[in-house]
Amino acid sequence: VLVYKLDRFSRDKYASVIHKRTLKNNGIKLISAMENIPDTPEGIILESLLEGMNQYYSAELSQKINRGIKESWIKGHSTGGLRIYGYNVVDKKYVINEFEAETLREIFTMYARGFKMKYIADTLNSQNKIRPNGKAFDNKYVGFLLHKKIYTGVVEHNGVLYDNIFPQIISQTLWEDVKRITDENKQSPSRKKEIYDYILSGKLFCGECKHRMTGESGTSKTKKIHYYYICKSRRFRNINCKTKAVKKEELEDLVISRTTQLLKQDGNISIIAQKVYDFYEKAKRENATLKFLENKKAEALTASKNLVKAIEQGLIFETTKSRLAELEKEITDLDIRIMKEKQKECYNLSLKEIEEYLQSKIFRDTENISTRKLIVNTFIRQIFLYDDRIVITFNSHDKNSNEYLKHEEILKTEKQIKTALSSPESLSIDCSSPPY
Repeated sequence: VLVYKLDRFSRDKYASVIHKRTLKNNGIKLISAMENIPDTPEGIILESLLEGMNQYYSAELSQKINRGIKESWIKGHSTGGLRIYGYNVVDKKYVINEFEAETLREIFTMYARGFKMKYIADTLNSQNKIRPNGKAFDNKYVGFLLHKKIYTGVVEHNGVLYDNIFPQIISQTLWEDVKRITDENKQSPSRKKEIYDYILSGKLFCGECKHRMTGESGTSKTKKIHYYYICKSRRFRNINCKTKAVKKEELEDLVISRTTQLLKQDGNISIIAQKVYDFYEKAKRENATLKFLENKKAEALTASKNLVKAIEQGLIFETTKSRLAELEKEITDLDIRIMKEKQKECYNLSLKEIEEYLQSKIFRDTENISTRKLIVNTFIRQIFLYDDRIVITFNSHDKNSNEYLKHEEILKTEKQIKTALSSPESLSIDCSSPPY
């Protein structure tokens, strides 16, 4: 084996000895092209000295790099590398890219409310949103973003926390909600498979022990498959929980039925339609996607003009030609996407059309699995299953719909149950006998 220098083979003395021993046992010799090491006892000493110096250089270089990073981060400066989604670098400082930051908040909020990564990626792609490299979103990239704690404004390096580098995009509460779900997914990989849709997963809790209830199936003597929700603590037998398994279809039907009944009360559909209409009109006026695409096109046009000037001055290289072709293709693609975005503005949705759509989807299509998922993920915050009742908490304007209830909040809710039972008109709590 021929190497340029021994430091190209290894800079760790221990690893070097192990690997050279392996080579020697297989009748292979290691030779350094630039270091004339004789095959004598003196050569052994020289080789050991060189290896020691190489390891020292490696350790010293690592120390210098870490010291440089630490000094930069104390000043709140960027340390280079690939651009981080959600931020731009201005004068060595990270500043929020508002368009991408809004997308990040949408990703974290949707995931905290129970939407899957693939659905989130598909939603972003339907909105013509792209990654920094120009590619479409996929579930892997969404998962990558959901694991980046820097969006909370805090980053850790060598055990030290820095809060002066990345401006905060995601609240700490929302981060904890997302982390809670990702941690549970590691422990319960079956939840990701969704072979059979358990639409209440992530929102259904055991009223007795306050643990999540997960989907499970079993086969009867007649070979018929039955689907249930079962308390997670009972499943793993680490807590003596007495909550029984509940049939999936009956529980889901009850939850969907109660939710649609709630939406029918006091013109709630009209209120929701008005909120949607207001959001639609605001989005139309601002249209951050269109502004982003137009800015990207302006940047591409500027870069293209600069390359043309370079060619006119005789600076012609193969890389120049290929880059110009890339920019022309990018400009064409951006033109198409800008045209599509402008076409969206040509059609004006009326308040009546939105209300009619909600009526048709929520009240007439509740057997459709996509509609049932939409109802659960949009309107329901959490569900608590007891032996004698079900408590459903709904998302509302006066509560943080992105946040899962903490244990103390659950106990507080329990204290309000007696009051809710004596006030049937309550909109935030529904008490019914659970189906078995």
